[in-house]
Amino acid sequence: MNEFKLRGTITDCIDVDQNAELGFNFPFKIVIPKNLNDTPELIYACNLPRDMSDSCSSFDELIQHAKNDFGSIDPMLIHLCLENGYPMIIPAIPRFKNFRPNFLGSDCFNNDFKKSKNSIFKDYLYMYENLADQHKAIMEYAIKCLNASGINVDDKLIISGYSEGAKFASHFALLHPEIIKAVIAGGTGGAISMPVSNIDGYEFIYPTGIADISNFDFASFKNISFFYYMGDIDKSDSAIPNFETYHYIDDKGKDCILKDECGNETPFIDENGKQKFILDSDGNYTAKFNLFSDQEVNAINKALGTITQERFKKQASIYNSLGLRALFKLYPGNHRTIFDNRNIIFKDVDEFINNYLKKETKIL
Repeated sequence: MNEFKLRGTITDCIDVDQNAELGFNFPFKIVIPKNLNDTPELIYACNLPRDMSDSCSSFDELIQHAKNDFGSIDPMLIHLCLENGYPMIIPAIPRFKNFRPNFLGSDCFNNDFKKSKNSIFKDYLYMYENLADQHKAIMEYAIKCLNASGINVDDKLIISGYSEGAKFASHFALLHPEIIKAVIAGGTGGAISMPVSNIDGYEFIYPTGIADISNFDFASFKNISFFYYMGDIDKSDSAIPNFETYHYIDDKGKDCILKDECGNETPFIDENGKQKFILDSDGNYTAKFNLFSDQEVNAINKALGTITQERFKKQASIYNSLGLRALFKLYPGNHRTIFDNRNIIFKDVDEFINNYLKKETKIL
């Protein structure tokens, strides 16, 4: 066991190298806070290393960058680990151009990496095959490591992330609900996974739904407790339909493009507050960004609405109608400012953990 500094705080840690025989091709770190909770919950951090492929000449170098990139360890993860005293797993799975494995999208689900075939690291794509199973293997080995070190944790854990990490958490819960105790995910953009195959005639395939997941384990999924949260004026939307770039002239006469709080282009909004999107010849939406397919973007926006908060509320009703233990919370702020209210959010999360994970009664 070594010492490790996370956000200026000294912790203990266990560094685990990749081990294909144990089921994982990538290294990870287990952070153990000095103020370890008497009844610790194990946290799985949805870590999203930056694309450093242009700066690396070898795949080993790319992995080293991923091992030292903790920029996506969000305030919620810091709260759960450093303030609540929960050990936390941080996987080191590198990304590169046109490939975002930590989104755990349909490319990883189908082992279909054709968008990355021209990458200089294309010879290492085999290492990402069955990535969801690799994440589970990491979790199982971390549980064994902690128990062997005298730190007793359950055989199920909490998976948590923000923004793209929130989507990873909800995606993974569809594939391996048997190892998840709770999902705590924020900044979802109204595009979380749902255990449904069809809504209003629109098919929901993985990662938006389960239409193409054979033998979906709903019994295990129903045992998960969910805490989803987002900002009430959050405009960040990875499932936004295609639109024409909207230009406007600012007060200095400069031609500008309308963007959201994360710097992404946003569509024109008419005098009635309606966003203006492009429809194809069949009257369907297509994807503006490449995280979701055209089919998925059309289904999300046609069945759930084009405003992220509208989707969020509809998804809450869907989860609750299925009898799932799910809290959906809107807080003041946008995608970046929501954690200005972190004390309120953390208080709600701590109550969620105490009421639904640490007590036998689990009725929302």
